[in-house]
Amino acid sequence: MRIVIIGAGEVGFHVAKSLSELDYDITVVDTNHKKCQRANEHLDVIVIKGNGSDEKILERANVADADYVFTLTDSDETNLISSMQAHNLGAKKIIARLRDFDYSKNGHTVIPEKFGIDMVIHPEAAVAQEIIRLVKHPYADKFYEFESGKAVLFSKKINHRSYLVGKTVEDFHKENTDFKCLIVAVVRDEKMTIPTSSFKFYPDDYVFFFTKSKNLDLLLSSLGISSSKTKRVMIAGASKIGRLIARQLEGEMSVRLIDNAKDKAIAVANELNDSIVIHSDATDVEFLKGENINEVDSFIAVTEDQQLNLLAGILAKQLKVKQSIIHVTNPDYVKNMSDLGMGSIVSKNTVSVNSIVKAIRIDHKDNVIQLFSTLQMEAIEIEAEKNSKAVRLPISNLNLPHGSIVALVNHNGHLTIPAGDYQVLPNDTVLIFCIHSKVREVNKIFRSE
Repeated sequence: MRIVIIGAGEVGFHVAKSLSELDYDITVVDTNHKKCQRANEHLDVIVIKGNGSDEKILERANVADADYVFTLTDSDETNLISSMQAHNLGAKKIIARLRDFDYSKNGHTVIPEKFGIDMVIHPEAAVAQEIIRLVKHPYADKFYEFESGKAVLFSKKINHRSYLVGKTVEDFHKENTDFKCLIVAVVRDEKMTIPTSSFKFYPDDYVFFFTKSKNLDLLLSSLGISSSKTKRVMIAGASKIGRLIARQLEGEMSVRLIDNAKDKAIAVANELNDSIVIHSDATDVEFLKGENINEVDSFIAVTEDQQLNLLAGILAKQLKVKQSIIHVTNPDYVKNMSDLGMGSIVSKNTVSVNSIVKAIRIDHKDNVIQLFSTLQMEAIEIEAEKNSKAVRLPISNLNLPHGSIVALVNHNGHLTIPAGDYQVLPNDTVLIFCIHSKVREVNKIFRSE
């Protein structure tokens, strides 16, 4: 498969890195010498220095033979023009990164489809939604929704005081029979495991819990976790992400937004309705104390400087903020910083990489609905076919590969978290969590023989 990536910034670089590991034939194009040099030194790709909106450069990159073209520069205009040029040259599918999500709204004068774009990703809007989910579920390090929010997956780092410590997965289930829940994965010492019933919990484990939304409060209560709602939010950075978050939360919560650029703070104050906008430095300890940071429920660091975000997030955590959410641009930081217990680490570039990889996987009929790149795990949704092994035997007898777990069955709209004796029926939709290497093996069980 041939892929051309226009833009070798953080998004383009990490998309190329993820896909080059899958042995795709990749060409990267960028005007910046340092970015080209970085790609040359660290990736197994062809690098072309030049403007991705220049037809001659695209011809050098053999865009006409490309299965995919990703336009991922920081400029919407460049991405739109590059997409149009690639489309005219015959590229099969084009995915564009656009910062201005108004382009995707009905009635906008600039329509992505007119530029030959098959799919648009909006990194800032996507990561803003991820942050908002965390704000609304402050006990979680990560939080995901399935079946239109009817089922949820969240992770929580347990400490030495947790009632889970020393217990096994089987113990947990025996002590909580009034609701259904699954332990989907555990991360210990940077290694992810999909645990068996005999798996024993230890302090500092990151545990991923899956349950129906209606049972979430029961699960949290059983874990001794407060489900109190977030009331007070402080946002560091009037960036696009910061403004999106403030705009969506200001009607529900008390929102304060801080920015160290006076003109920007004034402009944003005029944009927002109920948020308080403050011109100040989010790393000024005395300022944070004066703003009663210890009474803030969620501190969100989303300036355009990731080092500043890290410092602000650490300071807020030390000053006893209840929840700290830090945005970084380098996806490699997400896993490494999360392990340090600094709070929830998010990245618009990780969201972008996952969106693109997921799109390719969907095109290849892999049924993936959620990627967990830092875990090497994914969620797949499969319809059980009439003559498959899955509809002849109960789940416990399917010999699912190690590293996979059936989490949910949708039978005509009725959702069930199944036990081992559950019998899947033809045309049921099944949600399965599994490690990357086992996807094809799992798929075979649900396909007609």
